[in-house]
Amino acid sequence: MAQHSQILVVDDDIDQCQEMSEFLASVGFSVATASDGFGAVEQISKTSPRVILLDINMPGWNGLRVSEIARSLDHRCVIILMTGDDASRLKAVESETGAVGVFAKPVQLDKLVEFLKVTVGNCDAPVIAAAQ
Repeated sequence: MAQHSQILVVDDDIDQCQEMSEFLASVGFSVATASDGFGAVEQISKTSPRVILLDINMPGWNGLRVSEIARSLDHRCVIILMTGDDASRLKAVESETGAVGVFAKPVQLDKLVEFLKVTVGNCDAPVIAAAQ
């Protein structure tokens, strides 16, 4: 696994955000976090993360708005959406935002790491697989 892969975890559920970031750091990723859309855009501007794990349903700027802004700032970043909603209904959103996958919350961290192993190496090209 790449050792200094910058991942931005964005989730208004502070506990989930912390659990995910600590786990990803424990397996070798460099992780930044944000708890809302405004903070996410600030982090994206500062760090240009390779991967953004983005909750869709957040107050203020939701994940869809943040993904639009992220794409305008850095079209090469990999966006992976997370949702407490039925992930299978979100294929259209995935396509519309340019996300490479949608994970249902709570995210199964082992499956996320497997998915990241593929996406981190392919930041300039979309990944065909979808995650759940």
